[in-house]
This record gives sequence, structure tokens and C-alpha cells, in this order.
Amino acid sequence: MNIRWKGQSWSLMLVKRPDWTSLSNSSTAGAFSSLLRGSGNNLVGHADLFPTGRVVAGIVGATAVTSVVATVAAMKVKSRFDDRKAKLRTEEASDVADETSQNTTAAAVIEASDVSVTPPIPV
Repeated sequence: MNIRWKGQSWSLMLVKRPDWTSLSNSSTAGAFSSLLRGSGNNLVGHADLFPTGRVVAGIVGATAVTSVVATVAAMKVKSRFDDRKAKLRTEEASDVADETSQNTTAAAVIEASDVSVTPPIPV
């Protein structure tokens, strides 16, 4: 992956080096050179640099797969929550309907008993 900017070529590279070494500081601030330093700041060799074309493609592919899996999982979870919410609303509606019909029946019985028990009006 090479980028040309302001008359210079920039390359993204992977660095392979032994664990016990570190990269040398470059004369450019914040940069490193490929020289390897050991304990006591002794020069021990050069680091191996590898192009990142396949690595970047692998990271992009893994990110795409992860995004698709996360999206599908989120849609399924949302669907299940929506189904449960609808089921609860249906149960609540049927409970309210049952209570309403019971209250209506009780009111009708009370009204019927009141009418039959009403004493005659004296004349």
C-alpha cells in the first residue's frame, strides 16, 4: 500500500523482529528506522519489513463479515422482542376484554335484581 504525498512515498509495512529487540529511533521526530537494538542500545541487525496488502485485505474482509453477522443478529433479536411485545399486548387486551365482560355481566345482574326487588309505589 503506497501513498504519494508532497513528493514522498509512504508505505504501510509489517515489521518482523525478535521479542528482545526494539527498533532504533530515526532522525525524523516520531519515526523509527529498521535497525534493531538489543539490551544496552547495542546494534544487533535489521528488521524484516513485509508489505501489508494481504493483511489489509484480510482486516477489511473480517470487518465486513463481522458487520454482517452483527446486523443479522441484531435484526433477529429485535424481531423476537417485537414478537414478545405483540404477544404481551394481545394478552393484556384479552384480559381487559374479560374484565369488561365480567363487569358488564355483574352490572346486568345487579340491575335485574334491583328491578325485581323494587317495592311498589304507594298510591
